[in-house]
Amino acid sequence: MAPTGKPTGNVLIVGAGPTGLLLAGDLAAAGIGCTVLERRGEETSNLTRAFAVHARTLEMLDARGVANELTSTGRRVGAIQLLGTTSLDLSRLPGRFPYVLVTPQYETERVLRERAVAEGAEIVHGAEVVGLHQDAAGVDVEVRMPGGGTETRRASYVVGADGVRSTVRRLLGLPFPGQAAVRSVMLADVRLADPPAGVLTVNAVGDAFAFLAPFGDGWYRAIAWNRRHQPPDSEPVDMAELREVTRRALGTDHGMHDPRWTSRFHSDERQVPQYRVGRVFLAGDAAHVHSPVGGQGMNTGIQDAANLGWKLAAQVRGWAPSWLLDSYHEERHPVGRLVVRGSGAALRVVLAEPLWARRARGAAAWAATRTPPVARRLAGAVSGIDIAYPAPRGSHRLTGRRAPDVPLAGSPGRLYGLLGDGRFVLVVAANDPAVTYLAAKRWAGRVHCVLAGGATRTTALVRPDGYIAWATDETAPDRRAAVIRDALNQWCGQPVDRHVHGPRPAGGVPGGDLPREERRT
Repeated sequence: MAPTGKPTGNVLIVGAGPTGLLLAGDLAAAGIGCTVLERRGEETSNLTRAFAVHARTLEMLDARGVANELTSTGRRVGAIQLLGTTSLDLSRLPGRFPYVLVTPQYETERVLRERAVAEGAEIVHGAEVVGLHQDAAGVDVEVRMPGGGTETRRASYVVGADGVRSTVRRLLGLPFPGQAAVRSVMLADVRLADPPAGVLTVNAVGDAFAFLAPFGDGWYRAIAWNRRHQPPDSEPVDMAELREVTRRALGTDHGMHDPRWTSRFHSDERQVPQYRVGRVFLAGDAAHVHSPVGGQGMNTGIQDAANLGWKLAAQVRGWAPSWLLDSYHEERHPVGRLVVRGSGAALRVVLAEPLWARRARGAAAWAATRTPPVARRLAGAVSGIDIAYPAPRGSHRLTGRRAPDVPLAGSPGRLYGLLGDGRFVLVVAANDPAVTYLAAKRWAGRVHCVLAGGATRTTALVRPDGYIAWATDETAPDRRAAVIRDALNQWCGQPVDRHVHGPRPAGGVPGGDLPREERRT
């Protein structure tokens, strides 16, 4: 079918889950036109599998101004119960969110959807992608619309955030190698007549596993697995079996009753070999899927989107360095691989069957959580706080690492208050008119230049996704200005004079190098 001429903006996102919605909000906030195509209807389903929002994800939501709203919807859990009475302390995590937030996925989606729409993203429900073709200038996506007709939409770039059964991945012809991690897992949202004393309750015996987590509104998520009975995912959950398996694992079913929904699913360990094919990208479950242990799935997808959004915005505006879009795969594929392997290994430990293996598992978990350096590393890994990206040899020790929410001199007073509009933040150790000129004039609209709020000798360039792109401890003013200029050239594209406007790059947006508030005046 020939293109209809239906405008879609510069980026088309397939899938309105948390990954697609955060990406849409980021692009729209950066002034990039985007459309989200969602196969599901507009009505909100109470089916929700993800319920854990980890600290690093909360920091990213904080930078976008929506963390407080989301934290008000759930329970803050300062320790993750591993098995029996063994737990992992999160209360010592750095930052504003030393806990995991337990809240239904539909609340996360609601907050992200409202932000995306408020920023100007278009969301089309009931739109099913059925074809895809890309050329050197853009991508044509064939879409079956809610009324039954088919139209072709064209965009500069397409992102498949359409889940484990991704149509975009299939249309690209990409393999999804891996294996099944666990089959026939039972899920249910239930009421409990006798709620457990702890917030999270989990245990495994030789043939049964059970997990209970509160949503904070009287409903509990129950997850259970029965080694003795593993029917296909299509078979309905029998509440009698769910109660019986829970009793075997936990010693009691806590008076489980009145399920509002139940489901079976199988968990795979898979990862696509390429996150980018030309002008098409994959993110979230479309790119990687793994065991549910640790609650990493939704968090990893949201962090994929945070990594990709500012890079796409820079490319559409026309100032991205030539290597920037390829860095999405280079940075996120290793993270996805670690999550797949780590959660899979944890699952096999949890479901170990022989008695000796279960005893060894319990002893190892007990020892790890009581050895401070090991416990800190575990907490950093599970929470996402310790995620870091590769840095060139000889880089500053902070390069590639998460940027802490450091205090700043002047409003808004802290770093993450400046990261919501897609610009870099240059945190300087000392006032320097030459450096201020570089950021305010030569890289106008791409960089905030701010003074550190405390005594420090380190000047750092922080990426829009909250990771440190570059840093220096240089204190000599002339030398410091020179190395900062080199860093801005590397990361923020060629400098421009904001008072001289030449031809706009193809695919760019009017005022693409100006902040949103200046484009609107």
